[in-house]
Amino acid sequence: MTISKRLRHLAFISTALVASACWAAPAASADVVSLDILPGLSAGATTQFGVGCTYLVVARTDTPSGPRVDIQDYTNESVMFPEELAWNVDPYFSTPVVLGHKLTLWTPTAPGEHSLMAYETSAGGPVRTVTVNPATPLGPGCIVAP
Repeated sequence: MTISKRLRHLAFISTALVASACWAAPAASADVVSLDILPGLSAGATTQFGVGCTYLVVARTDTPSGPRVDIQDYTNESVMFPEELAWNVDPYFSTPVVLGHKLTLWTPTAPGEHSLMAYETSAGGPVRTVTVNPATPLGPGCIVAP
């Protein structure tokens, strides 16, 4: 085998290794730019959030897809579905970011102030604080007590 053939093979192998490393590299981090809690079909008091009622929480990122984004209730007096159900099987499970949005269902289990934060890294992210009152869940809606 001549030196020029060896150099061509070496160049090809090097290019293949660099390409596979780039392909396997993790995506760039996505910053969470907003966090919204959609009130759903709640009725009653001026506050629209009630104990035992389920709400859609939406975290929006600055990229269409990316690494894991988590949403947490600081009070830990709530259920986040489907993450908490899946954590019994896989403690690292997180629903994906799709078209720049991370969605989860949030059900507060105690009245009072609840602060939710969406984050991608330890640097944190936006925080949304809401007041949760006693309520009567009615199917897709909720009657919130004053």
